[in-house]
Amino acid sequence: MKILGIGRELPRQVYLMADSAIIKTNKPFFVPHFAQSFTGRAALVMHIDRLGKHIAARYAHRYCRAIAPAIKVTAHNLDEKQSSETFSALANSFDGALLLGDFTAIDDATLINDLQVTVERNGENAGTGSMTLAGIDFDSLIAQLSVFFTLKMGDMIVVELSDNDIDLNIGDTIHASISGQQKLTIRVK
Repeated sequence: MKILGIGRELPRQVYLMADSAIIKTNKPFFVPHFAQSFTGRAALVMHIDRLGKHIAARYAHRYCRAIAPAIKVTAHNLDEKQSSETFSALANSFDGALLLGDFTAIDDATLINDLQVTVERNGENAGTGSMTLAGIDFDSLIAQLSVFFTLKMGDMIVVELSDNDIDLNIGDTIHASISGQQKLTIRVK
């Protein structure tokens, strides 16, 4: 299984994450000691359920049957002496960098572009996003990624949907929902 992360800023950054980056719903996020601050962004996770390489965009909808809301965590103020590539990998791919909600089966992957992910921090709206608002097309994304990576059953694609950074502080409770259904609850400790 591989986890491919897609950044929000242009040009879009693609990064790999280890499976140890995942923290599932109802588990706490323990603030690591290696950075001065941590922020989260609303994200959509697509679960790949089919093997494919060089997938044509018109067939992309066949490769995803489950989605989940998530919070993609980024570490800030790491040692600035490191190269930008090293910084990016460390800041985005550390253990616990993906707060993952429960997956929901979908019948029609063509609707993924318009699904809204909403994040609440301590009961207040902290951000909303969708692939359409982020300027990302699901079919094109699958086609482009499959040129460089063979997509396999169990792989996940994490798409950052919002450029609104949510501060993650000890004591916070974070909820994320997809199309109004709450699927993620995380306490920051």
